Amino acid sequence: MKTMHSGAGAVRLMTARVFGRIVATRTRAVRRIALAALAPLTLALVASQTALAQPQPFPTKPVRLILGYPAGGLTDVLARAMAQEISKTWSQQLVVENRPGANQIIASEFVARSAPDGHTLLLVDSSAIILNPLLYAKLPYDPARDFQPVLNLTLVPDMLVASPNFPAANLQEFLRVARERGATTPVSYGTFGLGSLTHVDTEAFGILAGVKLHHIPYKGIAEVLPALASGQIDVALSGIPPLPGLVKQGRIKAIALASNRRSPAMPDVPTFAEAGGPDFDSHAWFGIVAPAAVPRPIVDRIAADLGRVIAQPAFNEKYIGGAGMELLNHGPEQFAETIKVDTVAYTQRVRSNNIRLD
Repeated sequence: MKTMHSGAGAVRLMTARVFGRIVATRTRAVRRIALAALAPLTLALVASQTALAQPQPFPTKPVRLILGYPAGGLTDVLARAMAQEISKTWSQQLVVENRPGANQIIASEFVARSAPDGHTLLLVDSSAIILNPLLYAKLPYDPARDFQPVLNLTLVPDMLVASPNFPAANLQEFLRVARERGATTPVSYGTFGLGSLTHVDTEAFGILAGVKLHHIPYKGIAEVLPALASGQIDVALSGIPPLPGLVKQGRIKAIALASNRRSPAMPDVPTFAEAGGPDFDSHAWFGIVAPAAVPRPIVDRIAADLGRVIAQPAFNEKYIGGAGMELLNHGPEQFAETIKVDTVAYTQRVRSNNIRLD
């Protein structure tokens, strides 16, 4: 009996070993089959991750640069010059589209609602991004939520200019005349419209200098300068580009520059501080923004490519410095900081003057 039991145990042991080898063999086979099945999926996953890590193709179709200004103006000329140059780098055209009206609200809303793929951009000044949210209770776009900064192109400092018949040739004389006239016959000033940068800034300067000024709004610089030259208004704040020729011809008088440094375009004109007045800054910048959800690699590509265009000495001389503007060429981070700083400054100016447009 003992021998029989031992034989049975040996059989069971042998059976277990054989079964174990069979199971192990089958397990290895199943593992090989599974790994073979997973291999394509793994390769696909690696390939997709690699593709995501690579720069996305851009542009894949014509890029639209939307402007909230009429054709033929300073920024329109600059935009079209950039469009012509960038075609040498991009495989697609940069197409400039003018959508003027409503303080750039029409153009801004259009771009804010466009596809966030980098193929629709907006060229704006500080009014659309900084002032409009402060002046309008309701806007169809939110600059902080709907846009991201791409490239700040240029800076345009403002200059205080006067009618040729105005009895002041410098800032101290202007302040004396304004104080003598007081509120009964205040010095009149023209602006580019109610709620424009020049309106907000001139009112802020009047408070800072302690003088009373009378606002006369126009539709733009094309109306302000003729009114100034003909004596319909006394003074105006204006960006430099159209001024040098008019000053040289004696059609208007340059009083002082609202900046912390003199302009290369008119180096003989002192700043407000140099002329003995308050240290006052008034300027506009022109920059490109994109819908907020545009991928950052595409934003960086646009900023770098257009930045190289405007930094070319010949381009700068013809379309920026030669036109009375100052080259900035600030990328997304520096542009965002400018927006932040200017928003704080203009929030204070708008509230101090209680200016609203609705």
